[in-house]
Order: sequence, then C-alpha cells, then structure tokens
Amino acid sequence: MIRTIGAHIMRMAFVSLCIVLSEAMQAQAQSHVTYVTIPVSAVASARPPSEPLSGQLLIPSGNGSFPVVIVLHGCGGLAANETIWADRLNGWGYAALILNSFAARHVPSVCAPAYQSLVTPIDRAGDVMNAAAWLRTVPPVDGNRIGVLGLSHGGSTAAAVTRADMQRASPGLIKAAVDYYGACRDASVHGTVPLLALAGEDDTWGFPARSCKEFGARLRPDQPFEVYTYPGVVHGFDNPRGGAFRMNEGHPIQYNPAAAEDSYVRVKTFLDRYVGHPGH
Repeated sequence: MIRTIGAHIMRMAFVSLCIVLSEAMQAQAQSHVTYVTIPVSAVASARPPSEPLSGQLLIPSGNGSFPVVIVLHGCGGLAANETIWADRLNGWGYAALILNSFAARHVPSVCAPAYQSLVTPIDRAGDVMNAAAWLRTVPPVDGNRIGVLGLSHGGSTAAAVTRADMQRASPGLIKAAVDYYGACRDASVHGTVPLLALAGEDDTWGFPARSCKEFGARLRPDQPFEVYTYPGVVHGFDNPRGGAFRMNEGHPIQYNPAAAEDSYVRVKTFLDRYVGHPGH
C-alpha cells in the first residue's frame, strides 16, 4: 500500500491524535524505567559489539503482560525523541525498550559519511534480535508480542530487521516494524514481517519517500507493507523537540505538527493490528 497524505487527511486525524497525546502524557508520569544490560551473540550477517548492549526499559502502569516495542535512535545516538516515543507507547499500553547501539561500540555518531560504515543498519538489526530474545525473559513483557520502531538510521534498521535472513534466524520473534524516514533497501531480501514506512517527500537524507515507494512496488502480496508520504515535509518531522528548521550533514530537518499527528495515529493502528493483539 503506497499513499501520499495531503493536508485534508492530516486534519481528519487531529481528534484521534488528541486522545493519543493525552494517553502519552499520562504515561510519562506513570511508567517505570529500568536501565538494563543485554547480552549479545552473532545474528545472521550483523556484526555484534564486543560488549553487552545497554538500554532503558519503560513499563506502563498496571498489570502485565505487555506487548513491547524496541525503540531505535538515529545516527547521532540517543536523544529526547526516543524517550518521547517510549512515553507515547506506554500511553498506548505498550512497554518500550530504548536500545542503545552505540555505547557498546564506543561510537558517538555515524551521521557523517566517513563514519557510516562503523555501525550499519544491518549491524543494528542484529542488536534488535538480541534485545528481542532478551525481552522474552522479562516477566512484565509478553515475549510473543514484540515490535520495532526506528527513527532515521534507526528507521533503516527497523526495515533491515524485516530481512528474510533475520527472520530465519529467529522465526516469529519480531511481529512488525515501523520505519520513520529511514531508507528502504533491497526488496529482494525482504521477508514477511509487516513493515510500515513513513517519510516526508522533501526529505533528502537517503530519500526515504522515494526508496520506500520503490521498495514496496517490488514486494509480493504476501509481504505486508505500507508506506505513507507527506508532501513538503522533511527529515525528523515527528520530533516535537526538533526545534526550528536546521541542516544536518547538508540535509533539512524540521518538525511538522500535521504530518506528525497523522503518523502517530497510523503507527498506533499498525502496532495494534500486528503487535498489540494477543492473537498475533
């Protein structure tokens, strides 16, 4: 499914989004945060770090067992938006694991082209599989309902998690993945894990709108995929802490409230369908 989202559709999502934001704000005050260490092993074609991974596990209030979403940072490492997303997910009834792929590798950033080979989306996809296997041992979490949500470089990682080799390594471990403005690469190796991609049409950092549309056009009917793109929108559009328009490595970044609001509703619908429902 490939769709371009106009302003009139985004306005229709506003009422639903108000409810979503209210739930997220409540979760911020009620969730329980634990700093965790996650053991690693080799997964498919990924290069594991030499040290254990670290992360923050946020559990919503109430009684488990909760579906859980692994939240993946961008090329600059952990930032405020990952915590915002974890709080939002808690408000929707999901536990959230903010996974740090850089600390164990002693890499602060891979944004500059010269550093991008240090930690690739495929490497980080291996991190996700290790984190998901660990989550199956955590009592408040339902290890049979694990999803992934990534931002930018983390979005490309979320897409890489849906590769067939990752799926073969641990069948059924990941139920669905959400790619926020990360490039979609190599449809020929994609598996059958449901994937949702969201991107601004004026985003030049990897041109995610174009790459994900082309990616979707090459998939089979048995490979669930949705892509929604936003005209006039650039990188980082979901991040309310993103501030005013700025450039990073030559690419425009700006929060867009209308696109963000529409995307939140679509993400919740997607996660509820594939991760949140006990039958999946």
